[in-house]
Amino acid sequence: MFVTFLYMEILEKFVAVLEVLNNKVLLTILGIAFGIQVIYILLFFVKAKVYPKAKTQHKFGIVIPARNESDVIVDTIKCLLRSDYPRELFDIFVVADNCTDNTAELARAAGAVVYERNDPDPKHHKAGYALKYLFEKIMEEHPGYEAFIKFDADNLMEPDYISRMNDAFDAGVKCARGYSNSKNIDQNIVTGISGLWYIRDCRFSSNFRSAIGQGTMLGGAGMMFSAEIIKKHGWDCLCASDDSEFTMRRLNQDKIKTMYVKDAVVYEDQPSSLKDTFIRYRRMAGALHSLFYTQGIKSFFLFFVRWKWTYLDMFLTLLFIPVCVLCATWLPIFYIFYLIYLGCIGAWTVFYQTLTLIGISLSCAFVLAFILQALLAVGLERKRIKAPVKKMMPAVFLFPAFMIIYAAAITIGVFSKPKWKQIKRNVSTMTAAADVDTDIAAADGEIAENDAAAASADGIAETDEQINGA
Repeated sequence: MFVTFLYMEILEKFVAVLEVLNNKVLLTILGIAFGIQVIYILLFFVKAKVYPKAKTQHKFGIVIPARNESDVIVDTIKCLLRSDYPRELFDIFVVADNCTDNTAELARAAGAVVYERNDPDPKHHKAGYALKYLFEKIMEEHPGYEAFIKFDADNLMEPDYISRMNDAFDAGVKCARGYSNSKNIDQNIVTGISGLWYIRDCRFSSNFRSAIGQGTMLGGAGMMFSAEIIKKHGWDCLCASDDSEFTMRRLNQDKIKTMYVKDAVVYEDQPSSLKDTFIRYRRMAGALHSLFYTQGIKSFFLFFVRWKWTYLDMFLTLLFIPVCVLCATWLPIFYIFYLIYLGCIGAWTVFYQTLTLIGISLSCAFVLAFILQALLAVGLERKRIKAPVKKMMPAVFLFPAFMIIYAAAITIGVFSKPKWKQIKRNVSTMTAAADVDTDIAAADGEIAENDAAAASADGIAETDEQINGA
């Protein structure tokens, strides 16, 4: 009897400690992390900064890391060559990284300067190592660029993308990201949800940050940065999420904020299956988690030294990764244990109160927060989304399901070391790459006509003369 009483007393104290830890510490962290996002959503009407037309057209180097990207690399290069920016003021560089297909040949024939990299070390099979190699080659063999723009191999962009980034660069911006759109957002529900994730971030978080002159996080497709950074550091971001690492290193080391250029629109190929979506976020998770405990924590302390909101904001942005882990591990484990404990001691009133609170919290978090957020994003960005609003509704109402998959992928990625895996690329509906002969160099005139006919359907191409001139 005494042993049972002692056991119950210890259990009660243990549960009391868990309650304090959950209610006072962890829920506070969750409240802060999600509270900032709610503020950004409520300020959706704030307009992002518009940069004035540049007085000078600067010289850009376009860099693209590619590993087995033969399905999409030609589209990306051709799209760049249709830019309205003077052709003599930008060059396209592709690093074919450990490729086992004909990515290098296709990219070279399409008009890019191509470097092939082969590194047998699997730890170096990341875009960061490929970019480090590429920039070393560019700075040694092709000096003279004032700024660089990095794209992924599956990206398409509006014809004025470089011009818009030039406006920002001419205004003094050293690092910038554009508007992350999706070229296959209406392919299925999976691509719709994934595309909305980036559009929502641009419309709410990035818009407000730009309006108040604060930095944002590089993520998704496209980024511009001054050549001075490469001259000073080289490419020093080697983790699996090199764009986020670049943001944090430039902020912490160089006091350079990443600014948002809303009119520089880039389109990314979204994974079209749950499997590929899961692989994508699992791969990024470990890198972002490590980045939080290095550059993120550093940014937190620098906030109290430099008193600039961007430092605390970027810390809170990276905090979302451990928050996902907490949501996927601690919360379900704690509340299942707590409900079982309440049932065992017969505290049914508290049991039902807790159960009701869980239901209300999940409804607010998933239904109110995520569905309304996605619906608002579609309504506000309907002119930029390349799909009918009605077709986006399934993705809107299933947006909370994406958050569950996202949290699960992040959690598994944090506790494992996922290796690089090829994600299936989707044939673009915005260009007609599938109809183009692989021997591009041998048929310039014919391909120029095909390009113009295909791109006129979606508004990206301009004229045959531009393409031939490029």
